[in-house]
Amino acid sequence: MKSTETEKQQYARVKELLDISHQRYLAAGGEPKRTHSGLPGEDFLTAVEREELVKLMRLLAGTRVIADEVHCQGRVWKVPVLEAKNENLP
Repeated sequence: MKSTETEKQQYARVKELLDISHQRYLAAGGEPKRTHSGLPGEDFLTAVEREELVKLMRLLAGTRVIADEVHCQGRVWKVPVLEAKNENLP
């Protein structure tokens, strides 16, 4: 499958955001031969950068979230919606 010019730009932006994250990790004293976890709060990205990265990765992977459903590679599944007051995560 050929990448379109838009996809190439999106991949380049993903790489740029990951490079920014890694540089911030190193500046914070991280080990150069290791990588950070990438979890929110441990990814060294701002909230805006993280949101952009997630959107780009979903686009490139063909994953869409519509209401309470995830659509990916021809499959659809529901995401459980929890009320913060009444239910706790398992």
